[in-house]
Amino acid sequence: MRAILPLLLALAAGPARAALPGISSATLSDPYQLVGATVAYDSVDMNLNRFPERLVFDVSWGLLSVGHATLGVERVVRFAATPAYHIVSEAVSNGFCDTFYKVRDLNESWVDAKTMTSLGYSKKLREGKFFRDEWVVYDKPEKRFLSKTTNRDRSFSYASGAIPSSVQDVLSSVFYVRTQKLVPGTEIVMDVNTKQTWPLVVRVIRKERIRTPAGTFDTVLVEPAMRQEGIFIQKGKRLQIWLTDDALKTPVLMKVEVFFGHVTAKLSKML
Repeated sequence: MRAILPLLLALAAGPARAALPGISSATLSDPYQLVGATVAYDSVDMNLNRFPERLVFDVSWGLLSVGHATLGVERVVRFAATPAYHIVSEAVSNGFCDTFYKVRDLNESWVDAKTMTSLGYSKKLREGKFFRDEWVVYDKPEKRFLSKTTNRDRSFSYASGAIPSSVQDVLSSVFYVRTQKLVPGTEIVMDVNTKQTWPLVVRVIRKERIRTPAGTFDTVLVEPAMRQEGIFIQKGKRLQIWLTDDALKTPVLMKVEVFFGHVTAKLSKML
């Protein structure tokens, strides 16, 4: 199943400047150093049709219930002086699944509230023996990223490189798609960076009526062509997402094909 920084001394104090002057491994050890105060959501241009939002999903492997997942955006914060949606995704296995494949995943993304592009993300993944602690911050004025990966033994390494002027992470891309017009037979293409930049192609497949524990919904099926780790599963081969066919485009069903079958997340609650 799948899903941050003391402030930089060189960071400009004024809200009009979103650059990260002097960002480097010497100045940044955690993206939460860049997170400032909560911003009143009625003071910024809102691009999400539903805010705040918290979705709960029942997760199953085949016919077996294996845990639950949550996906939500409940705050706008200042991230390096830029108003940003704070998106959080968590996946937790249940007691039965813990005996053979324990999952404790936390994914976070900070998305520019105006442009709906990513400012940074963090992932803490624990899936069986798989371990991943990683974050990436995007310095868009400089068109550079800085990332840090921490290993199980607490050793770590930094990486940096170039990015285009507009970029998404895997989690923010879901919310970007929700702001787009979804017409079956069309594609949505965006640049995604996971320490390397690659084009994410999201195919809009068809409309379907879907039943979940939270109710029955008219939906649009989209299928991202994943090249890297996904949101709920780090070894996914194929990801399908059913979004409500309305202005909210709420994800109500997610299915990923993995090497041992399918893992499905069905919406159970909207909070």
